[in-house]
Amino acid sequence: MHAEQPFSKDEIYNRLRWLNISRIIVTTLLIGSLVFFQSRYRIYPYDTFAFVILIISLYALSAAYSWLLPLIRNLNLFAFIQIAGDILTISILVHLTGGIDSGFSLLYHLSIISGSIILYRRGGYLAASVSSILYGAMLDMQYYNVLFFVRSENFTAAQVLFQVFINIVSFYAVAFLSSFLSERLRRTRQELQEKSSDFEDLRVLQEHILKNVGNGIVTLDLSGRITSWNEAAAAITGYGEDEIKQHWQSVFGECIKGIFGHTDELRQRPFHFDGRIKKKDGSSAVLRMTASLLKDDKARVMGIILVFQDITHILEMEDRVRRQERLATVGSLAAGIAHEIRNPLASLGGSIEMLKKEPGLSGDSRRLMDIVLREAERLNTIITEFLEYARPTSPSLESVSLSDLVGETVTLLKNSREYRPDIVITTEIGQDIVIHGDAQRLRQVFWNLLLNSCQAAQKGGNIVISASMEQSGERDMVTITVSDSGDGISAEHLPRIFDPFFTTKSEGTGLGLAIVHRIIDDHGGTIDVQSERGKGTVVKITLPTAAERAAVA
Repeated sequence: MHAEQPFSKDEIYNRLRWLNISRIIVTTLLIGSLVFFQSRYRIYPYDTFAFVILIISLYALSAAYSWLLPLIRNLNLFAFIQIAGDILTISILVHLTGGIDSGFSLLYHLSIISGSIILYRRGGYLAASVSSILYGAMLDMQYYNVLFFVRSENFTAAQVLFQVFINIVSFYAVAFLSSFLSERLRRTRQELQEKSSDFEDLRVLQEHILKNVGNGIVTLDLSGRITSWNEAAAAITGYGEDEIKQHWQSVFGECIKGIFGHTDELRQRPFHFDGRIKKKDGSSAVLRMTASLLKDDKARVMGIILVFQDITHILEMEDRVRRQERLATVGSLAAGIAHEIRNPLASLGGSIEMLKKEPGLSGDSRRLMDIVLREAERLNTIITEFLEYARPTSPSLESVSLSDLVGETVTLLKNSREYRPDIVITTEIGQDIVIHGDAQRLRQVFWNLLLNSCQAAQKGGNIVISASMEQSGERDMVTITVSDSGDGISAEHLPRIFDPFFTTKSEGTGLGLAIVHRIIDDHGGTIDVQSERGKGTVVKITLPTAAERAAVA
């Protein structure tokens, strides 16, 4: 058997208010009708005024209870007092209406039920006990003509005893049944509250998981409409839940539609696939997705759960690793190539120079020798760049003023044969921006980038070099942008521009941008190129500041 739980103050307060309202309703209906019939037919020996006084007293008592209710601290005791007062009032009404002959003795059961509802088992049994005592005492005094009780001539002593016995049994039977139902109600409500609390905890836990999990989680119904969207999904795509419901087709394209062609496979196990989406900022991202069926508690398919994560950076890292592996392979061949080609090439060039000094050479012979020397110089340049790319030296790091470094490179470029007067170079770099790196190798980065921009500007144009300080996570970084208004790079060539020996120029070696990428990697930075044919090119380089390097060290 469960122990009775302590009652909350609010619960007792509300039940006492209900008791007050019930008392007023019963008083109005029952005693009011009694006053009506008594005044017209005089069905009881007492004057009608006695019943009117009883109604007024009950109304006054209910008003007093309502006024005292907010002021009372011990509501349990106050509940016992009210129920006992109601039982006493019922006893007075039973006496006025004939005592043992009265049909109002049934009202005792209402008070017993009230005791069980408000105070559970002990309230019901206490109300039954008080009712038994008062009713039995009243019938005994009536039978023996005690005080103002008048004996009824309709009942013998045995009948009175039986009447008392049967009413007491009914009182306790009602107390038992009502308290049993009240206890069942209390336990059911308690279990419901516990389940509701568990459900709320589960809901909070689910919301916490969905909010803090790093993977995007989205649910779709069987028609492909998105029904839920967590914060990680919003962070990955840039779209909130309301926005994605309107734009999901333009964001996910065909990659979500493909899920519904694998329903049979999903019944066996989750379906894994990669898809490319378009984010809110216009950029694209590659998502690694896992789709599984969403089922209810009866295993009926309600939709699809899609869990995804952004693997764009992972793929970029894998691409860099593959590039490094290619570099390692190329580097192992670099030394042999240098010895096998560079030394004979130098001997060949020296021999041609000696032959040019021989008297009596014709003009054609001298022209052919010049071609040989020029091509030998070109081969030497290719080998030098190749060795720089394949076996770079360790950077000699120091604090470098970015403005001075770029300024020196621009000056060298303007004095080279690649520069034309119709090209305007603008520098927008603050004097306070300092980076930590190898000045000579970084100068080579800007030289190669500016050289490419000049070559792309067929009919003149503008080249802008700018820099700004930015916060990337917890790191202080410098973002350097080199933009030009040249011909741009076609979409099919853009993914390959950092590959060694890839070039679209007739005289290019295809190593310039590969060397740039290698140098930026060695400095712990990143490089990104955005270009469109006929609209120019923007190269964005991110490097750690001198302060960031010092903090890491």
